[in-house]
Amino acid sequence: MRAADVLARGWGCEVTDESWQQAWDLTAAAIGADYGGEPEEAVEAVEAATIRRFCEPLEFDCPLHYDPSVARAHGYRDLLAPWSGISQTFSRRGHWRPGMPTRYPAPDPDAVILDTEIGVDPEPPGPPYSATFATDIEIEYHAPVCVGDRLTRSGRRLVAVTPRETRVGRGAFLTFESRLHNQRGELVTVQRNGSLRYTPRAPSGGDLPA
Repeated sequence: MRAADVLARGWGCEVTDESWQQAWDLTAAAIGADYGGEPEEAVEAVEAATIRRFCEPLEFDCPLHYDPSVARAHGYRDLLAPWSGISQTFSRRGHWRPGMPTRYPAPDPDAVILDTEIGVDPEPPGPPYSATFATDIEIEYHAPVCVGDRLTRSGRRLVAVTPRETRVGRGAFLTFESRLHNQRGELVTVQRNGSLRYTPRAPSGGDLPA
């Protein structure tokens, strides 16, 4: 059976036990394709105050992050941003900017906030799924990030597709790779994010490996 036939049947019909894995063939065929859209520049440059607020609740007292003279004495341009915050805090593209529609479309205090970041990345082809969660993250660090640096994320290349039936249901593990560069064009990180996309299975008495 062709993957396209399996994909079509998945929209409203139960996929047979013998063919559900084939439904992910279209996704696997897209390995190497980039789904990152346009490069995403962080909403602002790294600031000393942002570094302080990141370190404060962690009670992280390394002087590289709060004493510029110590950071420079160790070869850095300025205060060093903690590595653990680079992939999120210091590279966020933001949730709203002037000129964008509101994230609060209803006056109801219990209304759901449109909690999506600026921009929506395209997705690879594949069968329908109704649930997903992050499974792993791997980051290679290539250059330090200091006060004044502004990061840009580029690429969202599909690098792995592994169909699998787990305890939660049938689906596939997908891994995407992206890169961060600073304003000088230097490579800062290579990041790989894994997730499981699946259709939840009905409760049963038997357990499957996660």
